[in-house]
Order: sequence, then structure tokens, then C-alpha cells
Amino acid sequence: MADYETALKRFHASLAGSPPVGFLGSSTFRTGDRYSDWYLIESSAALDFLNEAAVSGGRTQAHNAAARMAVDFAGKLYGLSAGEPVSDPGYEIRFSKPAGMGYADLYDRMKKYAGKPGTSLWRRMMVLGPPPEFCLIARSEVELPLEFRAEVLSRDPI
Repeated sequence: MADYETALKRFHASLAGSPPVGFLGSSTFRTGDRYSDWYLIESSAALDFLNEAAVSGGRTQAHNAAARMAVDFAGKLYGLSAGEPVSDPGYEIRFSKPAGMGYADLYDRMKKYAGKPGTSLWRRMMVLGPPPEFCLIARSEVELPLEFRAEVLSRDPI
């Protein structure tokens, strides 16, 4: 695990050292017994630049070292729905929109959670990636109503 974390840190440092167009920053968190990489970009248009930059030039070796050790990984493309990006330790609360609930109602119900400092609400874009559809990032543990079928994971930066 220490070797994997070292490889991830080296890779993220290589991105930060020579950022591709539209790249704002990146972080890796230990979430439960897995890892969660977050790449902040100006817009989805920056994805092509990030994807190419991650595996080319001086980043190739750092990327490949981390990729060789990765197991059972899956990616999601999230858009920020409320709040500001947070890189502090805390929690990822992953949840689904309850059946029959409209998005306007969901966002209205999330205001009391996502409106707090150090909290942000993210929504999976274009159904890219596995469910659940939403992720609430918070500095402290949040208990959502049962209808959201939330999974609460501790989130510790590496």
C-alpha cells in the first residue's frame, strides 16, 4: 500500500509540475478500503488534454508505475452542483436520487447539507461511470434520509 501511495503522489506531482490545458489540480484520498482520485478541470473540454497528458512525456513513467498497482478501479465524471471543491479530510457520501423524485426536489433537499462550508455536492455526468449518481463531500459525517440509500466513506488525503 505504501508503494502504491508513493506512486500516486509522484503521478499527481508530475501533473501539477506541468499542468495540461484546463487542469486545476488533483488529489487522491483513501476511501474505506479503496482509493479515490479527483481531478479538477475547468470544463469537460479539458478532459482530452488531461487524458493525453497523463500518459505522455515526462508523466509516462509515473502514470505507469501507479497503473500497474491499481486494482478494481472505476472512473466517474462528476460535475459540481453546489458548494466549492474540498480537498480536506472528511467523508464521501455517495447516494442515488430516490425513484419518483425530481432533480429540482433533490437539489432543494440537499441545500441544508451542501450549503455548509467545507461541503460540496457532485453529480455524475452523462451516466458516465457506475452508480450511485451523487456524491456529497463533507468535512464531518452526514446522515442522509434512508430513501437516498447513502454509502458513507471516510476520506483521507494521501
